[in-house]
Order: sequence, then C-alpha cells, then structure tokens
Amino acid sequence: MKVSYLLAFILAVGTAGWVMSGQLSDSSETGEAGQPEIKKPPVNLSVDAKIPSVRVQSQTAVPYTRYLTVRGRTEALRTVEIKSEASGKIIDLAVNKGDTIEAGKLVAKLDVNERSAKVQEFKALQEQRAIEYKAAKRLSQKGFKAETKLAASKASLESAQAELRRAQVDLSNTLIPAPFTGVLNNRTVEIGEYVDVGDTIGTIVDLSTILVVSDVSERLVPFISVGHTAKVRLITGQIIEGKVKYIASMADATTRTFRIEVAVPNPEFKIADGITAETVLTLNSMQAHKVSPGILTINSDGAIGVKTLGPNNIIEFREASILENTTNGLWLGGLPKDVTFVVIGQELIKDGQEVKAIDADTLKELKPITSLKQDQETTPGAEQS
Repeated sequence: MKVSYLLAFILAVGTAGWVMSGQLSDSSETGEAGQPEIKKPPVNLSVDAKIPSVRVQSQTAVPYTRYLTVRGRTEALRTVEIKSEASGKIIDLAVNKGDTIEAGKLVAKLDVNERSAKVQEFKALQEQRAIEYKAAKRLSQKGFKAETKLAASKASLESAQAELRRAQVDLSNTLIPAPFTGVLNNRTVEIGEYVDVGDTIGTIVDLSTILVVSDVSERLVPFISVGHTAKVRLITGQIIEGKVKYIASMADATTRTFRIEVAVPNPEFKIADGITAETVLTLNSMQAHKVSPGILTINSDGAIGVKTLGPNNIIEFREASILENTTNGLWLGGLPKDVTFVVIGQELIKDGQEVKAIDADTLKELKPITSLKQDQETTPGAEQS
C-alpha cells in the first residue's frame, strides 16, 4: 500500500516538473505582454550610401602661348621668263645657266642687221622735215603760206620723229637685259640660233627674298595678320625668322584652307626654291589648364569637355576646347581660372548629380562648399599646374 502511494507521488512530481519546464520556455520567447517578439531588420548607419564617391583635383589656370606649326615649301619671290622682243640671230650670250646676274646687265645680244641703218635713215628724214617745218612756219607768219600747208609740214615732221623712235626701239631690242637681280635658272638658246619675237631666252629667279608658302586652316586664319613674325625651320635644320607678307582672301575650294606667305631675307641666295619647311607662328596667349587626356568626357549633345565639382558637391559638365596635345598632357581652354576636376569616376556620374568628393592627393573627403571660390580656398591638396 505504501509502495503504490510512493509511485503515485513520484509520478505527480515528474508531471508537475514537466509542465513547469514548458511554461518557462514559453516565457523566454515572449515579450513583456506575453506576445511573441518581432525581429527588426538591421539599421543602415550610412545615410549617404547611394551617393557615389569620386576623386577630384583642384588647379588654377596658367599662362599659355598658342603656337601654330604648318608645313610648307620655299618659293622664289618672283620668277620671270626672259623673252625676245625682236627677231634675229643670237650673236652673244653673256651669262650661263646658274649664274647670278644684276638688273640691267646683258643676257643675250641679237644681230642688228639693217636696224642701225634704219635709225640713220629716219634720223636724216627727221632733220629734213624739221627744216621744212621751220621754213613753212616762217612763211606762214609773213602771210605767204596757207595754214593748211603749215599743218601738213608739221604732220610730216611728227611722222618722221615717230619712225625714228620706232627704229631706235627696234635696235635697242637686240640687246636683252636682266629685268632684276637674280639667278639665270635656265637658258633655252645658244649662240647662232635664230629667235623670233616672243621666243624664250631663259628664266631668271629672284632669290633675294624667299617666300615660305603654307596652307592654314580657316579656323586659325583670324589669328594671323600681315606683318606677323614667324620662325621658319628648313628641312636642312636651318632656322630663320621672317614676317607674314600675304594672306589669301579666298579659301581653296577643295581643302578650305588659306594660303599664307612668309617673307624671309636671303641676301646671299643660299636658300633655294622648293625646299620643305615648317612655319611656326605665335597665335595668342591665354589662360589654360594642363590635364590628363583621361579626364575628357562627352555630354549628351556630343560636346567634348570635363566634369567638375560645383557648389554643394554637385557635378557640372563644362565644355572645353583642346588647344594642344603634348606628350605629357593636354592643354584645355575655355574654362574658369579655378576649377576642381573630377579625375577618377567621371564615367559613372551625370551632370547635376550629387557626389562625395575625395581629394585625389590626400585621399581625404572634402566638405561640400557653397561657391566655387570657397572650393578653391578651402580644398586641401589643390595643385597649380
């Protein structure tokens, strides 16, 4: 009897313990009000997680002189074909091909033939007509000769004078002089040859001044003017200085370029016609930025420019003009004097977008500024190129 009571007591205690363990477990998984606990998502501590980071670099524009280098060639100041103004046989040639000759010096001489005799004939006729006119004038003054006779006598005198002048010119044309000082580039006749009026004796080239001829783009012509100083580098390595002598007023219909001529002194005739040359012209001076070509970008309108950091860390696209592309950087014009360039990450951001700016030199985050002037004054690590 006692054993059964003992078993019953043990069973009752075990059952109570089992029930109590279940209640404790439930209470650990409920809140203070006995309701199940609701798990909350983790809190995002970064409020600007969606603002992209870019690296920027500030710099101030520096003076930049713009040069234009164009390839061209040398040309003689003038080239003239010496032609005969009379017909006859060549009896003398005073210079050979390649010789230098002064203005007025004899190049060739023709046989005078009967030209000298004609000059003497018309000279005598002129003297006779002069005597006749003098007598007719004296008689007319005394009233013994009509005015018509006097006029006819005067006309005869003037005709004789004209014939004499014509004969003298024809005689002088047998002597063929150099029209200016230059080099006889070629000679097309020899002694004994017969030439007619208009036949070429040779070609003379004026090398006292050399023209360096180049073709310049229509965009750059407005920056060049007559009298502009230029440096010329010949293919031989010689460097000489000259001035712009001529700028074409009409563009080439095919290339849309303008011909310019730079006059270079050549007193000793050492520079020949047709040598390849480079002309360097100083166009203008301006403020410009020297940057890496990698920061260039294109906007939706197809304009080339750069992305810059504006007030409140807002990205601003600025169109720029490429002035010169050198081996160690790109020169840009058309930008403000002080600019903060986006140098890394510009491909992933848009114009007008807010960014987190990291200084490219110090790798420190820059505080947003309210004006570009403040940006240049407070940005740490800014460089001047």
